[in-house]
Amino acid sequence: MKVKQAVKHFTLLTMTLVAVSACSSTPDIEEQPTQAAVVVEPIIEEFFIEEQEDVISAVINNGVIAIPVLADAQIFAEFSDALPAVMNYFTNASEAQVIEFYQQAFGASYSQERKRDRLTLKYQEGEETMRVVISQQNKKRQVDVIIESKM
Repeated sequence: MKVKQAVKHFTLLTMTLVAVSACSSTPDIEEQPTQAAVVVEPIIEEFFIEEQEDVISAVINNGVIAIPVLADAQIFAEFSDALPAVMNYFTNASEAQVIEFYQQAFGASYSQERKRDRLTLKYQEGEETMRVVISQQNKKRQVDVIIESKM
């Protein structure tokens, strides 16, 4: 029995010796010139989903009612949460300057009417009707802007 064990150990040692000699007998590997390390940074792409704006008219944009006023406006009343929306203010501008301002903002008026020293201009854009009332108040002009829906 001892002979069989000795043969097994001899066989195992022979196999191990052959494996070790095979590894050590490989030809020398030529040294390659070292290259600088290449650093690859991840590219982070940001995607923005642009929401389409609901521009209904010159005064309503994404549901927000923004009534244009002259630069020197002294606003004393504003109700612009929903239609009908109202903006009341005083200005030092002349009547002609106020008319010019709202023509640029709303386009040409389809109606002009003067009653009791008040000039009323009416504009139409989409589903909205804009009314601008200009009146003299002491040394200033009072401007009342009313935005209503046709529906």
